Amino acid sequence: MTPLWWHPWLVGGVIAGAIALLVRGRAPDMVLMAGAVMLMMFGVINAGEAVSGFGNEGLITVAALFIVAGGMQNTGMIRWVAAVVLRSGVTLRGSLANLCTTSSLISGFINNTPLMAVLTPAAIDFSRRERISPSKLLIPLCFAITLGGTLTLIGTSSNLVVAGLVEADAKSPASGLTPIGFFDFTLVGIVVAVVGVAYLVFVAPILLPDRVPVLLPSADARQYTARLAVTKGGASDGKSIAEAGLRRLSGLFLVEIERGDDSISAPSPNQRLRGGDHLVFAGALEEVISLRGIAGLESVAESPDTTNPRGRSLVEAVVSKSFPGLNQSIREFGFRARYDAAVIAVARNGERVSGRIGDIVLEAGDTLLIETDSGFVERNRRSRDFYLVSGVQGGEVRPERAGIALVITVLMIATATATGNMLGPALAAAIAMIVTSCLRASDARASIDLSILVVIGAGLGLSHAVESSGLGAAVGQFIVGLGAGSVIASLAAVYLATAVLTNFIANSAAAAIAYPLAIGTASQAGADPMPFVFAVLFASCAAFSTPIGYQTNLMIYGPGGYRFSDFVRVGLPLNALLLVVTVAAIAWRHGLLTTP
Repeated sequence: MTPLWWHPWLVGGVIAGAIALLVRGRAPDMVLMAGAVMLMMFGVINAGEAVSGFGNEGLITVAALFIVAGGMQNTGMIRWVAAVVLRSGVTLRGSLANLCTTSSLISGFINNTPLMAVLTPAAIDFSRRERISPSKLLIPLCFAITLGGTLTLIGTSSNLVVAGLVEADAKSPASGLTPIGFFDFTLVGIVVAVVGVAYLVFVAPILLPDRVPVLLPSADARQYTARLAVTKGGASDGKSIAEAGLRRLSGLFLVEIERGDDSISAPSPNQRLRGGDHLVFAGALEEVISLRGIAGLESVAESPDTTNPRGRSLVEAVVSKSFPGLNQSIREFGFRARYDAAVIAVARNGERVSGRIGDIVLEAGDTLLIETDSGFVERNRRSRDFYLVSGVQGGEVRPERAGIALVITVLMIATATATGNMLGPALAAAIAMIVTSCLRASDARASIDLSILVVIGAGLGLSHAVESSGLGAAVGQFIVGLGAGSVIASLAAVYLATAVLTNFIANSAAAAIAYPLAIGTASQAGADPMPFVFAVLFASCAAFSTPIGYQTNLMIYGPGGYRFSDFVRVGLPLNALLLVVTVAAIAWRHGLLTTP
């Protein structure tokens, strides 16, 4: 198909629009899929090119690798990591050295997100025992896990996206691409990780604030809740909540009613009160004194065992970018009815949000302190609504199968290395994980991140559009011109552009968008495309300068008591350092330093 003069402009506009939507927090899979469909409708690519990515071997390989990683997680490897990593050091830097080194190595084989979900609450507990501010530990831990994700193919989702895109293009001999093996970029990843961890151990503690999170779910629950009793025969006995004047209180709301051995969660305004009921309130607790002016209520003398009645507990959750109630108030969204849980405090940008809880409009990255039943964590451990739920242990864990899972993974890697093909060994390993009961079939299905598969499939459609429209060649020519014809300078420009993108949009989406532009740049420079592919792979993981670029950053944002500026202060120098180190290491690995 011969491109028309306006095709490059249309493709560029679609990509720019996609980036704008991704910055606003829209789902990457849906945004990229919509872009591919639009370009198909305008005739830039045909239907076959638009959907070709959904049938390629790379996408199937990625799905199988998700199951393998799920088996490693389900057999308790992450719990073992927590026990090994969180050991006391002689000094803060000694603790950081152990924490960052071990977690980065393990994250090469276990996906970043579940590893971070388990280690975050464990690190907070460790910081209390060692009398260290959690803000000194969580950013180094998060960044070390991110760095370790670049050690192997399954370390992080963006690696799998790039590998899937390369797998499809490598079918054409003219592309100059070869499928990415399990350890193909490990040598460069080791260099990057060593330098990055050294920065986190020796420099980051100087730049990090000594701050404590504003929400502490393991602290005394009475910091967040208050109890009053309905006086038997009093003015409120027999009245509904609304009639008793307990509806739409200033800064407070009624979480539940304790009635004998029962409890009524999220009671409706029509719920009738009975003498002897204990009413649990949360919110702006300085307003509790105003409740004592309501006839028929009296104070309750609390003891330590009243802070967690009937299995109710406090848990901490971080709002994700895919949370369905974003930009709605807690009351409008109906949080209590949807999750059978009540938000009793919200933290944002290192500060507790004041005012009526029900009127707070939730944003991605908000940390919620939730009063709920003991089953909330299990119900939401795989939910995409939250990035982190305190106490998550990964569901049913089968530690007796850990050795089997390890053997299966090692055999997969060895076979793939010997044959040069990843698909067969990955599928065999995925089946073996299920057959040997390392994880159940239902857990295997749940471990596959469908959104990543859609990003790969849609990304290939966009890649075809960038190439066929001529946009890739035009951008590549521009980048090569900026570098005065230098391959290394062009490589650095591709890395920088991808790193900027990944600090504001999801890393998988950044990789999918930057990949075809990198291929176009390599073509215009007359260079081997693989170094440019690896520049995209490493740069798409370099989301260190903002809390919104990568979900693990958002997971620690509230629990660490951080502000946006903390990520800029610590992450921006790290991004600059890794730009130089990564480009130099890729250039050295591929012999570009000797190329004139």
